[in-house]
Amino acid sequence: MTASNTLNLFDPAVLAAWTRLASADAFVARQSVLADLRLGLRNTDSGETLWLAVTEAGVRGGPGLDGVAFHLEGAQDAFDDLGRGFPFNRLVRQHRLTVCGDLRRCVQNWLLLYALTRLTANLEL
Repeated sequence: MTASNTLNLFDPAVLAAWTRLASADAFVARQSVLADLRLGLRNTDSGETLWLAVTEAGVRGGPGLDGVAFHLEGAQDAFDDLGRGFPFNRLVRQHRLTVCGDLRRCVQNWLLLYALTRLTANLEL
C-alpha cells in the first residue's frame, strides 16, 4: 500500500495478482485474440518499472522494461489513481501519464490497454 492507501502496482505481489486477474478476464481475452504485446509502466518518482506481456495464452508480468513496445510513464500520484481504477486514457489526456516508445503500437492496442488497466480497481491481495 502507498501513503494514499492504494495498492502499489509495482509491488511484485500486486503485479502477480494483476496478471492472474487479467488472464482470467473475458474482456481481456476478447481483446487479446492474436495479440502479442509487451508494454511497460515507469514511475518517474521512484524509478520503478514493470512489463506486462499479453498473448492469447494469457498475461504475464515482471520488473523492468526489456522488450516493451512502449511504456506509460508518470509520477506516483498518477499510478495511485490508475490503481484506484481511474482510466489510463484520461491520465494520458491530462498529461499525467506519457506514452514513450512506439506510439503506433499503443494506439493499435488502446482497447487492450484499457481492458488491462481497468482491472486495477478490482485488485486484492
